[in-house]
Amino acid sequence: MITLNRYPLRHISHDTSVVMKGGQMAVTVQMQFESAVTEMYQDAFVGSAIENGTTIIMFDLRKHDFHQELGTQATLCWRKEAYHVNVHELSTFHNPIQYRFILAQGSYLDGQNQRVYFTPAIKGISTSQHMSHSVIRLACYLVVVCGVSLRHIALLFAALFLIPITKSSIKRWIDDIGSHLPTPEEMLRQLLVLAPATECHIDGYYPLGTDHCVMVVKDEHDRILMTHEAASENGDDAKQFLQQLKDLGLKVTAAFSDDSQSFTEAIKAVYPQARFQADHFHTVKNIWGHLKKSLLSYRRQVKASGAEKNDEQLLA
Repeated sequence: MITLNRYPLRHISHDTSVVMKGGQMAVTVQMQFESAVTEMYQDAFVGSAIENGTTIIMFDLRKHDFHQELGTQATLCWRKEAYHVNVHELSTFHNPIQYRFILAQGSYLDGQNQRVYFTPAIKGISTSQHMSHSVIRLACYLVVVCGVSLRHIALLFAALFLIPITKSSIKRWIDDIGSHLPTPEEMLRQLLVLAPATECHIDGYYPLGTDHCVMVVKDEHDRILMTHEAASENGDDAKQFLQQLKDLGLKVTAAFSDDSQSFTEAIKAVYPQARFQADHFHTVKNIWGHLKKSLLSYRRQVKASGAEKNDEQLLA
């Protein structure tokens, strides 16, 4: 837990210390801030300050315990020429937050009395993007999981966390993270090892920005097993997709889908022994559709009956 000294402020809270200097009021407010980065570098924290409206949290990595990380008890030597790196963090205050890491090249003598040089690697941040991993993960999560557009994410970060981000930066983060992920086939095998699946739900979606169909298969554990982008959700594409899943080890005893003939025939062709059932969404949709038709029919009957009675009264 890092305690930051923030000053000056326009208001004074109950835990604020007030000092009179030269007839003017200097206000210092202590606020607590905690993140994955501050937890890792508690021993290197050297203070905080405000520069041009930005809260700067400073770490001198030369004070960090590198003996354990490097596996040596030798004396560490540092070059006199130090430099610093500023990194954006998610701001929970009214000001932007930046980490400032003071760095220098270090060296030590190993067991053979040979000098070994090293440069401290900063954990929890990306020095190429000058962002903390929390910032990058949140941006990618909003895109991939929540489906928020890049432009809206950039606006959200600027308004909520006071971090300027461009759409191209977010796109690079996603591409970089995706390049280190296992292939879809490897991820499916790992998921089936963790929890075997015997029930699947298959559906097709048409995301904004593309005319292609994305077929998605989920299991009873509510996990997305695999996605496949195709020109359409015709029977051949759906059949090839399900056959690929079967070849990778997915054994299906129950399948759920809408009334699309492409999906139903593909399921019967690849998993002929599987029990097929309409999914919950389309089942409820059909029920409400029939109820709505019945209600409209009943209202027409009531209206017609009332009109007949009015006609009889007028004729009488």
